[in-house]
Amino acid sequence: MTHPDSNARLMIDFACSWRRFGGGPDEDILVRFGLTAHEFFGRLERILQADQHRLDEQTANELLKVCRRRLWTHRSDPTSTSNPLRPTA
Repeated sequence: MTHPDSNARLMIDFACSWRRFGGGPDEDILVRFGLTAHEFFGRLERILQADQHRLDEQTANELLKVCRRRLWTHRSDPTSTSNPLRPTA
């Protein structure tokens, strides 16, 4: 079964290559996928939870942990914004 998100495989590959380093730089995610890190990790978490990824269980669980850490960090950081391109002042 193919995931409806056409970028799902690219997102999984990117996350796998960066999983040992916390998921990858926000700037790389924005440039490569046109998404904020929060959007990226939210989508990736949904892909992984839907079990439509062809990853072994250990890798999928590692990626879920990265997603949840990045999403939690974003929510708990009062200086973060949902749009990194929005002026702050």
